[in-house]
Amino acid sequence: MDNIAFNKKYKEFILTHDGANFFCYNNRKNSKDYIEKNILPTLSPDIKVIYLEGRTPKSDYEQSFISKVLYSIKDQKGFPYLLKISEGQVIDKSINHDFYNTMNQNKDLEQLSKKIATFYETAGK
Repeated sequence: MDNIAFNKKYKEFILTHDGANFFCYNNRKNSKDYIEKNILPTLSPDIKVIYLEGRTPKSDYEQSFISKVLYSIKDQKGFPYLLKISEGQVIDKSINHDFYNTMNQNKDLEQLSKKIATFYETAGK
């Protein structure tokens, strides 16, 4: 697929998935298990999960589109990322600092869960 065709399909993907929420994490050893055990089970069922294995995104979506979404992240402070598609735009937020504070200091997940929920409720509004 050439760039023009890809960009057209990508734009269709973004418009088709308006309002979609994504949680993206990677295979960093010290966080992957914690996320899968403690964070993913608490996410709302409407939040789609993207797992980045090395540089390869694993999700229910076309890999090339998800790769473009990830390469376009503006808030590049580290994984995990919260993503929301709103009005043709991808809004992103790194929760790296909050996540590692919670995990490394054995803090209650409630504060982090609230920050995650607040992002999805307010992003793009």
